[in-house]
Amino acid sequence: MNAGTQATISVSRVPTAVLVSGSGTNLQAVIDACKQGQLPLDLRLVVSSKPDAYALERARRAGIPAAVVRYDRRHETRPQYALRLAGVVRESGAQLVLLLGWMHVLAQEFLDAGFAGVLNLHPAYLPEKPGDDVVVFADGTTTPVFRGAHALRDALAANVPHTGASLIQITGLVDRGPLLARRSMQLHPHEDEAVALERLHAVEREVVREGILRWIAVRSRAT
Repeated sequence: MNAGTQATISVSRVPTAVLVSGSGTNLQAVIDACKQGQLPLDLRLVVSSKPDAYALERARRAGIPAAVVRYDRRHETRPQYALRLAGVVRESGAQLVLLLGWMHVLAQEFLDAGFAGVLNLHPAYLPEKPGDDVVVFADGTTTPVFRGAHALRDALAANVPHTGASLIQITGLVDRGPLLARRSMQLHPHEDEAVALERLHAVEREVVREGILRWIAVRSRAT
């Protein structure tokens, strides 16, 4: 996001919107963490790109307003969709936007819409330097950086020993934003993707909480 368009965080609980396209397991973890006082977020809105996403039910059960904003490829461009989506999020008063399983690449128009932060959970262990295409794990192992929507599947197909999860700040370059938090996870030979994903969810929950707290701390020091 351009520095000149960033909002200022000046409240104890950050007004937040969550964008999600699936079942919302990480959304539920954020809801629970907020209730337990582990995350200082005011969850204003949950947006799904799919009307049948179970994440919408999770939002309703938690008393959080929910909306479906679908991308109509036949009648709008990606920038038009980004502006429409940003308008819905702005109406909630959200200053922080969390992408937790959001399956659309956001156009620059969304990133320039004036939110204080737009953060994305990515199911891979991303490098400290966003431009690198190789990542080094704690044991010295190196693997390619797996970007894109099928990062876990790609890691399993490549038969690498490790993967992980990362929370990053979104930029115009897909999965190459500044790193806020990451954790690694060992992969087992011939492991089924569904089994690996279930294990990865536990890692993702820690990464999301750690990354959000780091983002808030950095913003607080800057204001």
